[in-house]
Amino acid sequence: MTIKYYTTIAIILIAMTLSTAISGESLDRTQRPVGKPAPKVTLPEIQKAKLSNGLQVWLVEHHELPTVALNLVVQAGSDHDPIAQPGLAAMTAANLDEGTKTRTALQISEEIESIGASFSASSSLDGSFLTLTTLTKHLAKALDVYTDALTNSTFPQKEFERIRKQRLTSLMQQHDQPVAIANNAFARILYGIDHPYGNNAIGTEASLKSLTSDDLINFYHTYYRPNNATLIVVGDVKMDQIIPILENALSGWTATEVPSFTVPAPRPVEKMRIYLIDKPGAPQSEVRIGYPALARNTPDYFPVLEMNRILGGQFTSRINLNLRERHGFTYGANSGFRFQKGAGPFTAQGAIVTEKTDSALVQFLYELNLMHDKGMTKDELEFVKKGLVGSFALSFETPAQIAGALQNIVLYGLPEDYYQRYLQNIEAVKLDEANNAARQYLMPAQMAVVIVGDLSKIKQSIQALNIADVVLCDLDGKPLP
Repeated sequence: MTIKYYTTIAIILIAMTLSTAISGESLDRTQRPVGKPAPKVTLPEIQKAKLSNGLQVWLVEHHELPTVALNLVVQAGSDHDPIAQPGLAAMTAANLDEGTKTRTALQISEEIESIGASFSASSSLDGSFLTLTTLTKHLAKALDVYTDALTNSTFPQKEFERIRKQRLTSLMQQHDQPVAIANNAFARILYGIDHPYGNNAIGTEASLKSLTSDDLINFYHTYYRPNNATLIVVGDVKMDQIIPILENALSGWTATEVPSFTVPAPRPVEKMRIYLIDKPGAPQSEVRIGYPALARNTPDYFPVLEMNRILGGQFTSRINLNLRERHGFTYGANSGFRFQKGAGPFTAQGAIVTEKTDSALVQFLYELNLMHDKGMTKDELEFVKKGLVGSFALSFETPAQIAGALQNIVLYGLPEDYYQRYLQNIEAVKLDEANNAARQYLMPAQMAVVIVGDLSKIKQSIQALNIADVVLCDLDGKPLP
């Protein structure tokens, strides 16, 4: 048995060697593989219609599978939360499908499940969304439930209380999770509680306890309006099929004036400070470094995207290769710009071995300063471009993925040919543009550093670095007296 096994292996190896020799190929494992030409991606046409109530409908036909994906995009998310009521947008979305004038939450769930569909309501910082995926043959039935939840939600008190209790429990759990503590405190420290980006999107204990179902109803009636929304439809359906159904189902959903809104500009970070939050017994230190950076409409989007890809936006980025591969400080470290309607944060982050927290912070700052001062190389830029180009087509394989892509266009007011021109925009970035972006948007001396960990083990060594003032904070990121 052993002889036969090794004989088989030998035959396979000989065959592989002969195949390589015959083809004239030689594999040099010391060289990075050369990328293949950029794939040709043909994106489907966006068809448009407008209902009599003012709702914009975008349709992309996709007939490969008998399914349809819908995504209603409402231009109001947590950014519209009143300062004293963080969590209002999220609670409104969470309760939207919990009962209507004719259906209970259980009936909605059962009707959707009986036809193999999926239905959810959610919100983000920038918008609120009502999504539906269904087989084409069940589209009419699925739309009946979907539009009923959208236009006839009663925000029942029983379900409101249940969801509020769940969120209060979630907040309690977050206070025991270093990752959540770091994320929430980082947002508060960068933006402050008087800015919508500075508060926890699910709310605070005080705000959730003060909310009433009437608050949700008022938010719904103010912002969930057909003239403040766009319905994206992707799948095995034609415009003349779906428009009559929508006209009938949404006839009672009326337009009205929606209050104008602009995300306020955040206050700048004047100088680097290190904010330490004690989590006794924490096995790792959660590190966040950054500042309020850029909105989605920045003209420097593509240079910044490609610059950050090498800095910390992929597994083979400089930050990860340094902190994980070279030094073994972490299982993974990264960086990114979160582009929002307003100036979203730049964040470099990682979960760091406690004893190496100070050393990891030094290496984070080293990589940030190196990119700011020296920029990236031509080879790095070309490598980044090939990666972005090669993965682009994978984002348009299913109706739900296409609907998600169109959501970005609707939500951020991007050009309608944004994805048609995406590959051209990636390829067009010049080395000096990427490096100018690094010099302009990576300024470690004006970044906040938030570290959550066991201060009995890390405080002294962090202070000994003497690189910035150290501020002790509570679990919410509020400076201690």
